[in-house]
Amino acid sequence: MHVLDRDAAEILTGDPDLADTELPLETVIQRLHPDDRATFLAAVERAERESGVVVVEYRVQTPEGTRWLLDHGRTYPATAGMPAHGHGVLIDVTHQKLQAVEPVHQPAQARAPLDRAAEHAIATREAIDADGSASLRLLIDMVLLEIGRVIARRVAKDRATGLN
Repeated sequence: MHVLDRDAAEILTGDPDLADTELPLETVIQRLHPDDRATFLAAVERAERESGVVVVEYRVQTPEGTRWLLDHGRTYPATAGMPAHGHGVLIDVTHQKLQAVEPVHQPAQARAPLDRAAEHAIATREAIDADGSASLRLLIDMVLLEIGRVIARRVAKDRATGLN
């Protein structure tokens, strides 16, 4: 079973009211692009089996169009009285993916510093994947996780401020 926050429930299922409820994997993946399901499911299986940091990139199909997500989390093994579990963040990398296809001439200074950091960290992760260094992969995954957490906190703060 999986529990999503409101934003993750909205983007993955299309229904933000499913937040904070236990959902079967089939519900969580209903918007995944068909070409990305096997990769996503393999990452979930590996995470449940091995525990540790998990990073997987995939597309979701929304009414607004296709979104690219970087799903970054950590899983923990089952223990006496507690099933395997984990936590993570979703980072929308659609903008970066589209820039790779259609460069937007926006000065680096015009983008938020953490957006630039995320772009560099994602590029670093891709380079490390090509090299295959497990220790470097773990380090960059921790950086990506923390960047995602900080961005998520800022987005939540901005939303709360906008409501007041």
